Amino acid sequence: MGLIDTELFLIAFKNLKGRRLRSFLTIFGIVVGIAAIVALISIGEGLNQSVTAEFDQLGTNTIMILPGGGFIESVFAKLDDDDVDLIENVKGVDFAAALYITSLQVEYKGENKTVIVIGIDPDKIEQLGFIGIANVEEGRNLTPHDTTAVIIGSKFGDRIIKEDIGLKQSLQVNGDKLRIVGILEEAQNNFAGMFNTALSMNSDSLKDLSDTEITPFRIIVKALPGEDIDELKERISSRLERDHGKKDFQVMDLQQISEIAGSVVGMISLVLIGIAGISLLVGGIGIMNTMLMSVLERTKEVGVMKAIGATTPRIISIFVVEAGMIGLVGGAMGLLLGIGAAGVVSIVAEIAGLPLTAVVTPTLIVGALAFSMAVGMIAGVYPAIRAASVEPVEALRYE
Repeated sequence: MGLIDTELFLIAFKNLKGRRLRSFLTIFGIVVGIAAIVALISIGEGLNQSVTAEFDQLGTNTIMILPGGGFIESVFAKLDDDDVDLIENVKGVDFAAALYITSLQVEYKGENKTVIVIGIDPDKIEQLGFIGIANVEEGRNLTPHDTTAVIIGSKFGDRIIKEDIGLKQSLQVNGDKLRIVGILEEAQNNFAGMFNTALSMNSDSLKDLSDTEITPFRIIVKALPGEDIDELKERISSRLERDHGKKDFQVMDLQQISEIAGSVVGMISLVLIGIAGISLLVGGIGIMNTMLMSVLERTKEVGVMKAIGATTPRIISIFVVEAGMIGLVGGAMGLLLGIGAAGVVSIVAEIAGLPLTAVVTPTLIVGALAFSMAVGMIAGVYPAIRAASVEPVEALRYE
């Protein structure tokens, strides 16, 4: 049996080698499809692992309050300034802090930019360091007396202003002159990443500067050690719903947020993989067409094989193995191309400051090769049956 299997592969290899250009063009569709699928799956897996790791760093005792009951509602709903005090009075809460976010015009050395400005209660700013927010690298942090002071993110000068900017320098924000008193450490997780390129200031001062009403964008809650998070979420939700008169907010722990982020990534990846699957379908059709042409060209050869005793299963096996080899070679090339593309995306993400490393697992490698080979073999079944159905006498007369 082993000898027969080896002989089948040798015959298939010889036939494909004799039609190199056609075989290469046929393989191309498989290469593109497999490359896209491998790249997307490895990037998606890397992104999922990155999101999970980052939320794990933030701890299991953190709760987030968001406006609205869903994505669309959050555009119109809002949290209240008083919600922070209400939450802090809930049993089991260590502290609660609101983040205010808006965009304002900033002028520095004649350059005008619209930048993200974050407002924080200075009494809570030190406590937020546990999730990577507002850890100062140079200078000092904000105090309750700072009405004209700001702190800038580690990449504010490079990414936003594109100028050399540092401590004790001044800039105009919505026409008011503000002084830089601190520069933040680079945030190591995406949740706090917005601070890297933003201005941060006292929330009361931000409200005075802004031309529009600003309400809390998020309220971050830290639970006391040993507190049951699910029970605490219920208590917070009940208190807020009673005060608001309706449930126009979401109370979520970081595990939920992580799962939602993972689901979104998964859905996007699934859609893109589906699109890439079209390339595989095209590749499969290409293999079928190539094999049908091969059947016509080798009709006489098939007749000779049947005349000297080749069985129908044997003829089918030869053509199916040829088609499978086309799929396997295309899969191998697509696998290498996909891994390379995913690596490039990882490098670009790292340069951009995003913690994303593509993950290529043994399961992905074996699955990609097996899948591409299966596509080829399935595409080769019909041409193989056509070849096996040829009558020996008619095949020998075929010109």
